[in-house]
Amino acid sequence: MSNPLILFVDDDRALLKVLAEGLKDRDIDALTTDNAADALEKLKSVTPDAIVADLKMEPMNGFEFFQQVKKIPRLAVVPFFFLTAVEDPLAKKYGTSLGAVDYFCKPIDLDKLVTSLNQVLKK
Repeated sequence: MSNPLILFVDDDRALLKVLAEGLKDRDIDALTTDNAADALEKLKSVTPDAIVADLKMEPMNGFEFFQQVKKIPRLAVVPFFFLTAVEDPLAKKYGTSLGAVDYFCKPIDLDKLVTSLNQVLKK
């Protein structure tokens, strides 16, 4: 059985590298990109087991990216998580009302992320 594949979209390239390395140690593969347009391009040929996207990105933010992903029928069921540097209860409420599984604040606790991913991936 192959490792789960998680797509990470964040404009912080250093964070993407840390996440990819940390997850590799936990038998989870990471596909990373630093912008939503590139992520949408990758999603034309790849169906990840979950998507984790930053909220504050330009020119397309995380909420806009989420809405684009959910318009694609085969991706509509892929679990989606938001990641942000801003602890904002309204943004969290909005994100979960859209259908996001969870909302993580930076600096991210890798163990919490893995636990949440594993719970969703087992379903």
